[in-house]
Amino acid sequence: MVTIRQQPSLLAKISLEARELLSRNPAILATIAGILSAVWVVGATCSQFGGKGYSGGQSLGNPGVLAGAAAILVALTVVACFRRRYPVWVYLLTLAGTVALAFVLEDRVAAATPLYWCAIAVLAGSTRGSRLALLVMIGMAADILLTTKLKLVGEGMTLSQVPIGDLPSLLFAPVVNIASSYAVMITIGLVVSRHRAQSSASAMAIDQMQLNHEARLSDAIAQERQNMARELHDVAAHHLTGMLIQAKSADKLFLSNPAQAKALLGGVIDHGDRALNSLRQTVGILRIGGTDPRYPQPMIADIPKLVEGCRASIPLLELDLEDAFVEIDSAVQLSSYRVVQEALSNVLRHAPQSSAKVSVRCESDSIRLDITNSAGMGAAATDGQSLGISGMRERVTLLGGTLLAGPLDNGWTVKAVIPTAGRIVG
Repeated sequence: MVTIRQQPSLLAKISLEARELLSRNPAILATIAGILSAVWVVGATCSQFGGKGYSGGQSLGNPGVLAGAAAILVALTVVACFRRRYPVWVYLLTLAGTVALAFVLEDRVAAATPLYWCAIAVLAGSTRGSRLALLVMIGMAADILLTTKLKLVGEGMTLSQVPIGDLPSLLFAPVVNIASSYAVMITIGLVVSRHRAQSSASAMAIDQMQLNHEARLSDAIAQERQNMARELHDVAAHHLTGMLIQAKSADKLFLSNPAQAKALLGGVIDHGDRALNSLRQTVGILRIGGTDPRYPQPMIADIPKLVEGCRASIPLLELDLEDAFVEIDSAVQLSSYRVVQEALSNVLRHAPQSSAKVSVRCESDSIRLDITNSAGMGAAATDGQSLGISGMRERVTLLGGTLLAGPLDNGWTVKAVIPTAGRIVG
């Protein structure tokens, strides 16, 4: 069967190539996260509030602050390149770097960069169970203590100066904010991890299906070659038998009737040519199997009988058959018969109660087969295995011909061209 593959859109191709590039190069995504983190730090610290951060921290106009923040961001970007191999260590180092960046900037909001959130998501996608819970608790605790301390520093207080009754209100906002942020990033990490697992499983299933399909096609082609070897063996045996009979008759008549003996020898030559052509076609085909009781093999002249046998399920079945195939080699006739037989079998299986037409035309140096059918009116008898057309194509290709099969005008068509002097190709 001719498989028509739909070309993906330009956007889909770009998206697929981008995903493959990011998958092969972890440093690319880490660099992007590092650049976004730098933009975030600049935007959070150099805001409209007089060059101060949202927490009232120092400005990046200070060269020391700028150098320290840049060094930390570069270090965190380098660490992020190893997130797939060492997700836990990357998370812990990113957490420590975030704490250090917050103290340098005196601003927790500016320090909560995309690198930090990506590390949490990667951790959630690669770690499970109590280990994940413990690491998340460590990160949340460090983040809450950091936020609380910076807030107290901004107010000119220490934790010991806060009344015990004010601690719940002091911790409530940071706990809710940090917990919700962690929940969002952990959810994102789990979703991405599940999507990757499903994509990997789907890819493996598709690969396995492809391997199974190729194995079935290979088995079908091998079986078809074995069938062809048996059929060609019978064809060659038929011609050789004719040669022997005519040669023996010519030997007996050589002296008494030279003219008739000469005519018999001409028949021997003709049979010899046909036998030689058939034997040449067996080169490259698999070893001939055991005995096959189905002989003599059908020829083009037997196609009308084949068509009549299909009229019960295909009432509107037309046949256009020329009567000029006597001199064509029997192996070519046999392949033509098999193509028509398989095409009609596909009509019976997939389009019962349809109309069909079979055309077998003899051209100057080839036989042209054209089998078309409309859409069936009844339910298909079977889904089939998509191997029949592969077998037809293999048979025709071995003889140097071509075969096309596919939908046409709300129906199906099979077109084959087989050289009358076909030889095995390859």
